[in-house]
Amino acid sequence: MLEAERAGAKALVVFMDDWPRHGTEWKALRKVHEDEAHNCALIGAELKRRGKEYSHATGEFYAKAVAVKGARERITFLTKGLRWAMREFNVALPRIQDAAVRDLFQGMRERHQRSCNACESVLR
Repeated sequence: MLEAERAGAKALVVFMDDWPRHGTEWKALRKVHEDEAHNCALIGAELKRRGKEYSHATGEFYAKAVAVKGARERITFLTKGLRWAMREFNVALPRIQDAAVRDLFQGMRERHQRSCNACESVLR
């Protein structure tokens, strides 16, 4: 999941260049980027807390996302990726016994929902 979050954050940096800097759409995407980067930090901190090594790789989503042509098409693709992550969270959440970790991932799921809403507003 960390690699997927990192891929989303990196793709957003590219996608933001498709929109006028500081315009409404750019600002909405900047907030989505901030959430993706925040999620990366949260996952990394949790892995560190547990004494686990973790990958610094970027997930496959990045290459697929930046290969998409067209600003609107990219945001549509990003929204599909966010929805995929929400489905993954929905599957994992009931199995997580540690309340702190469950809360962490529930918060990430909620941020993904907020990001989907933001992307849909950009597309309108």
